[in-house]
Amino acid sequence: DLPSLSLGQRVLHPVFGEGVILNAEGEGSRARVQVSFEGEGDKWLVLGFAKLTPL
Repeated sequence: DLPSLSLGQRVLHPVFGEGVILNAEGEGSRARVQVSFEGEGDKWLVLGFAKLTPL
């Protein structure tokens, strides 16, 4: 089950830490989000694998 996320939302990733969603594309488990992580920069992550937790 994928979390419901929106642009500008803060999220937590188990490796990269806290970040903010900047962009999104696609649908379902193959959807990708661009997240700006503090100290890690911007990364594109596939929602089906990213294990993001909404904050």
